[in-house]
Amino acid sequence: MKKYLALILALLLAVTVIVPFSKTAAENVTTVKIYIGKPVAYVNGVEKPLDQPPVIMNNRTMVPIRFVSEAMGANVQWNPKDRTVTITLGKNIAILKIDDVKAQANGYDVYLDAPPTIIVKTSRTVVPVRFVAETLGMEVTWNGTERSVTIKYSPDWKPVKVSFWNAMNYKQGDTLKALVKEFNATHPRIEIDSTSFSSYRPLQQKTIAAIAAGNPPVLTQAYENWVAQYITGGYLIPMQKFVYGPEGLLKKDREDFFENMWKDGYLPDGKLWMLPFNKSDIVMYYNIDMLKKNGLSVPKTWDEFEKDCKALTKSDGSQWGVSYTPSVDVWYARVYEYGGQVLSNDYRKVLFDKTPNTSEPAGLIAMQKFNDLVKSGAMHITTRYAYQTDFGNQRCAFIFASVASYYYINKAVGGKFKFAEAELPAGPAGQHSVMYGTNVVIFGTNSTAEQQMGAWKFVKWFDSPRQTARWAVGSGYLPVRKSALKLPILQNFLNEHPDLRAGYDQLANCLTEPPTAAWNTARRDISAELQKVYLGKTTPENGLKELAAKIRADIGEH
Repeated sequence: MKKYLALILALLLAVTVIVPFSKTAAENVTTVKIYIGKPVAYVNGVEKPLDQPPVIMNNRTMVPIRFVSEAMGANVQWNPKDRTVTITLGKNIAILKIDDVKAQANGYDVYLDAPPTIIVKTSRTVVPVRFVAETLGMEVTWNGTERSVTIKYSPDWKPVKVSFWNAMNYKQGDTLKALVKEFNATHPRIEIDSTSFSSYRPLQQKTIAAIAAGNPPVLTQAYENWVAQYITGGYLIPMQKFVYGPEGLLKKDREDFFENMWKDGYLPDGKLWMLPFNKSDIVMYYNIDMLKKNGLSVPKTWDEFEKDCKALTKSDGSQWGVSYTPSVDVWYARVYEYGGQVLSNDYRKVLFDKTPNTSEPAGLIAMQKFNDLVKSGAMHITTRYAYQTDFGNQRCAFIFASVASYYYINKAVGGKFKFAEAELPAGPAGQHSVMYGTNVVIFGTNSTAEQQMGAWKFVKWFDSPRQTARWAVGSGYLPVRKSALKLPILQNFLNEHPDLRAGYDQLANCLTEPPTAAWNTARRDISAELQKVYLGKTTPENGLKELAAKIRADIGEH
């Protein structure tokens, strides 16, 4: 599949002509250009005096609101009673309150980095230009060299449509739809056209087919190993172009991302191709009532876990300790917890059958110990999401799943008992988990520069502290920014749901899997081999040998 895709992409790249975007000249375009600290502005090239020059506050450009708005044909109303400014342009309305970071954009509450304020010396109100421009459907460009802001507007402009493919459904899908709707309303120059697929597999298949047809979406979710395939034909635009561009992320914002999530955006070529979107990690869900009834505490180590599972297993087969669909990711984490490593740091050599030593490699220990639980009847092997049904029916006390599975598991439990998340148990080499979830990428094929910038603005907005906190609360995924943890919306949520803290607490210990095209095939091979072992079709020793041979073939180790 990898070779076929690479060939298709290479051929398409050779014959595809990418036509650069050219915007049809719109009628009645008004252009205002102003300079930081200068008391003049230029409206369609004509110099106009300013009694209040633009200033920079908290890294945000603040402009005299009445001059800029009225130059664009907007209506500005000042209410001295509650000190609010209401700006109306066409169907769009921005409402700001002096010295208040909370504002309104077309009916939605937004929070500003720098609130509007009155400059004492001139008694003039200045407001954050980008917020006002985006809310009212204007186009704003910052020139750092000359420290100028150019603002354009035309009533003839139509929203730039940006296709966005994703695999978010149920609670996650509802939350994403609401956020997309809000973004579109507060950024009327951009329309994110969201298409949701039933799961990741059809999303990947449809994306590959669209690449082959030369018509991929502008923006899509993608796992790291998918992206390693997608870049083969040169169709993706490195995310670093936007991150470090004129409308990119400040250094303090880049450093605000969780380190392992930020690093996950890089491929082995050293380029930043992705930014985190829906990130989660694997936790252990447990039945609080069942453990309490049997006088057991939450296991902290795998040895404790094994003892608890055996203690909770009934001889008549009506209950077992854990239900488990063989997982690449749990096995991956356990290899490290037993002192091993799956692949070398350059992803070119298989190590799980060698480390920490050849006589007792971690890959074998991880298989063998779970296999012993299966043979004892304490672990029930399931397929797909049947483990959730077992858990909801109280057939088991433990399951392993992503933190984003919480709402699905809560639905399966249906209020019949109390349950919570715990960190994955630790092994002799410490505690680890694996980071789940996808990133987002931007395609350059058949998309205009304006569409690409629209996609970037959505990603930047979605990954901002407040939006990622709202996404975490509504979807069950983790926030991608550290400062989001300090926001009241997330603090209140975790205070009300202390049972959901495990995914946050173990985040620093999360591993990321190889961001290579070969890992896509390797994952399937690992799942298949684990199934064979746990269903008794082969021994752990033979299973390890077969798996090591397959993965060496997958990654091309010689």
